[in-house]
This record gives sequence, structure tokens and C-alpha cells, in this order.
Amino acid sequence: MTTFINLASASVLLSAIYCLVNSGLVLLYRSTGVLNFAHGQFVMLGAYVMSTLSFGTYSLRLAVAAVAVAAVSWVSYHLLIRRLSGEDEFRKVVLSFMLAVLLTQAIVLVWGTDSRQVATSTDATFALGDAQVRWSVIVSAVTATAVAMGLTWFLARTITGLRMRALAANEELAAYGGTKVHRLAGLAWAIAGAGAALAGVMYAETTTVSLALSDILLVAFPAAVLGGLHSLPGSILGSVILATLLTFCGYFFGGEWVNVIAYVVLLAVLVVRPFGLLGSPSAQRL
Repeated sequence: MTTFINLASASVLLSAIYCLVNSGLVLLYRSTGVLNFAHGQFVMLGAYVMSTLSFGTYSLRLAVAAVAVAAVSWVSYHLLIRRLSGEDEFRKVVLSFMLAVLLTQAIVLVWGTDSRQVATSTDATFALGDAQVRWSVIVSAVTATAVAMGLTWFLARTITGLRMRALAANEELAAYGGTKVHRLAGLAWAIAGAGAALAGVMYAETTTVSLALSDILLVAFPAAVLGGLHSLPGSILGSVILATLLTFCGYFFGGEWVNVIAYVVLLAVLVVRPFGLLGSPSAQRL
């Protein structure tokens, strides 16, 4: 029973991290039509910034890290991505790969390649059966759920959110309609960057701050595809399913199977239901 509780606790924490990562991915895809493969670098940047801060409370440092990464994400959009406004998605994806390389090299120049540490939000635990569960797991789960639900409401119920969705559907038509295209897209990138920073700090609390943190995107992305790249609730569902599957399979079969299982799931979804569990097929006029 203790083993099961520990595995369930690890699944909850991993689900929260995946959820925060995928919320940013889905937000950008739904609002600007860009599949940002530099998102893992923003996750890593958030952890590095947090490891540098030493003033104030944990919440203050976390807020500063989120704002810093949001600013870098906003600047990245305006300096690079907006230059391809109106271009096809393939060029934007290639540019996001180049942005990932650039951010990685910038982090190496500033912080080097040595591993670093971040302090946990709390070391307190509570008893659940014979196991001890960390309160930080609950905090992470609540934070991730609140962020995902907030973004879902924002896109569905606010004028700004509806304009972002119109922007992704047809950028040129949105611009002709008076939408401030680059202002909205920059806001989406900033929000996604802040969420990535939160995910990076949560992830770094369970391991170390290193260049390997960006690899979280390689495992989280299949969860976004599983839930549906057009659905924020789907990103939550996909994150929970894949995190639970990987945690238990990693325990029973070994950690070397984690990436294999993640991409087997991704391939299966692409073959059987390419638009995801909560996504919907899109029709294009030929």
C-alpha cells in the first residue's frame, strides 16, 4: 500500500508539471497557430532564474522567475517569430528550433554547465496510510489545475481570448478586422513563458537544475497530442493519463522504458485519433 501511495504521489506531481508545460504549448497553438519547440528551453530558463534568486520569500522568488521568463518569451516573439507573420507554419516551427538552440547557448554563457539546486516550497509532509506525502505535491497539483482552468476560461469567455482564437484561425483576416495581432500574440507568448517557468521550478525541485531540464518537452508533448492540441482540458487529461502510465511503467519495467512508452502512445494516438481525446477534427476546403 505504501508503494502505491508513493507512486500515486509521484504521478500527481508529474501530472502537474506536464499540465503546466502543455498548457503553454496549447495556448500558443490555439492563439497563434505556432507549435513552439523552444518551450522546453523556457522551462529550463525558469529553473535557472529561480536557482539564482536568494531574496524574499519563496512565493516572491517564484513570481520574479515567472515574470523574467515571460519577458524573455515576449521579447523572443517580437524579435524573431513576428518576422514570419503570415508565413507558413513550417517556417515558424523551424525558427522555434533555432530559438531553442539560441536560448540553450545563452543559458550556458550565463550559468555554465554545472548543476544547480532550487529550494523546495515546503518540506512539510502529511501521513496517508503508512506513507508520508509532501505538501508540495498538493501545492503543485492545485497550481497546475488553477492555471489550466484559468487559461481555459480566458480563451473561451473573454474578448481577448476570443480574439486570440480568431488570430490562430486566420491571422490576415484578424488583422483586417482591426485585431492588434502582434500585441495579442506577444501576450500569449508571455503567458506561456510564465507557465513554463512554474513548470521548470516544480520539476527542478525533484531533481537538479541542469541543461537536461529542457528534455521535459520531449515527454510532455505526447501528452498534449493525446489530449488534443486544440483543447486545454484535453491537455490536463492527457497529462494525467501519460504521467500515471509512465510513473507506474517506470517502476515496474525500469526508467529506460519511459521515453519508449511515451512515443508509442504518441504514435498510437496519431494513427487512431490524430486530433486527440478531447480535440475535434478540422475540415479544410480544397
